[in-house]
Amino acid sequence: MGRQSFRCRGQPFHRIHTEHKGAAKRYDKTLQYTKKQHWRDWLEKVEDPDIWMANKLISAPTMDGGKARIPSLIHSTDGQESLARTNEEKSLALAKCFFPAKPEEDNNQPVHRYPRQCTKNTKITVRQVHDRIKKLKPYKAPGPDGIPNIILTKCVDILEDRLVSIYEGIYKRNLTYKPWKSFTMIVLRKPGKPRYDIPKAYRPIALLNTMWKVLMAVIAEQLTHTAELHQLLLANHFGGRPGRTTTDAMHLLLTNIKTSWHAGKITAVLFLDIEGAFPNAVPSRLIHNLHKRQVPGKIVNFVHSMLQDHITTLKFDGFNSEHIGIDNRISQGDPLSMILYQFYNTDLLDIPTEKGESAIAYVDDTLLLATVVTFQEAHVKLVSMMTRTGGVDEWSREHNSLLEYSKLALINFTHARSSKVRPPLLLPQQEVLPTENAKYLGVIFDQNLNWKAQHARAIGKGVNWTSQIRQLTRSTWGITPKHMRKLYISVAIPRILYAADVWCARVTIMALDSHGLSFSFI
Repeated sequence: MGRQSFRCRGQPFHRIHTEHKGAAKRYDKTLQYTKKQHWRDWLEKVEDPDIWMANKLISAPTMDGGKARIPSLIHSTDGQESLARTNEEKSLALAKCFFPAKPEEDNNQPVHRYPRQCTKNTKITVRQVHDRIKKLKPYKAPGPDGIPNIILTKCVDILEDRLVSIYEGIYKRNLTYKPWKSFTMIVLRKPGKPRYDIPKAYRPIALLNTMWKVLMAVIAEQLTHTAELHQLLLANHFGGRPGRTTTDAMHLLLTNIKTSWHAGKITAVLFLDIEGAFPNAVPSRLIHNLHKRQVPGKIVNFVHSMLQDHITTLKFDGFNSEHIGIDNRISQGDPLSMILYQFYNTDLLDIPTEKGESAIAYVDDTLLLATVVTFQEAHVKLVSMMTRTGGVDEWSREHNSLLEYSKLALINFTHARSSKVRPPLLLPQQEVLPTENAKYLGVIFDQNLNWKAQHARAIGKGVNWTSQIRQLTRSTWGITPKHMRKLYISVAIPRILYAADVWCARVTIMALDSHGLSFSFI
């Protein structure tokens, strides 16, 4: 039986269908052309404020423009895998991951006799409050109180005296204003994860109440000043401290390795990985460490009150969870978090006590170094630092900071011409095989310090950034060369040459001029 010809308004149906299909294709082509032309017209008019938006658009991952939603989450419940499908179930799974349960405290702990505090308690001044408010970013999302930062920044002259009275009352008399302890957690994806159906692929961003955030920033400034003035933290603890950057930590590691080579020795480095460093922090242990390090009593009392009776709400996909009580963790991202965690893990840097032992920490990124003649001796020292009384294993248990042994990295650093055997490290928990290179604070360190892997990574970054910026300009359209150059210098070069003073060796090129005089170019 042949194809039947249905008619619609006097025309065969298949002809109408073909015409509609052709019209749809023409519409798609017209739409694509219009979007492309609009993009080019916008780039032609780009000025200084807009080039950063253009950079953001080309740097963002490819997507259809829709908002990414959290899929069903696979999580563990009583040792069995479960699937969280509804928003209520997802919020419980995420809360369990973000806010681990507080460990049971030992009631038989000995009574500690703390040293005398380092200095008298200081007051909160108008100048401190004024300066901290002026440093607020005006358009950051507000917390539950709904007060945006720009209100304080524009009205600082009117509000600063009243705020100082409120802050000084809370600080001096150890008072608590409960609404300020409530905050909102926005759930965001961690970029570059292979899968997003597990809670660990997400991170919470805390939105604090504006005036509470200013008070914490003032206390953080006082604590940092006191710690630096009285040297309450060790010199080899970096991160969140004035005058101590990531490159300083890398230079210290590099100096230790090369100094050992000049002395005819080797250095073995064990890179530690702490699981859930901030969420697993125990407030009582933090308070103990603050007292032990001679922090002023007012600050300790404020921190103790601050870490109690927190309430938060998880927010994702237009859903707000029920209130969640938090009795554990150092809130990552608030103004006090960095300096508090430095006091929390600074005991790790007291572990190396014997000759040839040392340690370096950048907030929660800690590494142990052993410098001796052979790698066998170095590994004995590393095992000793891990297992001795008061060592890393004991610190890990006491501070509820478990190590991810599968992520430990070991590099046996020695000169390229050395023929010394690089054996594995035998820890009680597992064997750690030596690796040729490892990333530390964003730079790839290799066992011979020839930086080949880091050079290749920098070149790859250069290719990626160049191709991205090329999307903004062509010979006949796009942003002007002036703005392209500014974008390249401001965005691409800093990322390509990050920590170049560590890994980019100085190259000297000798040249002769027409008179036979030599010149050097670096």
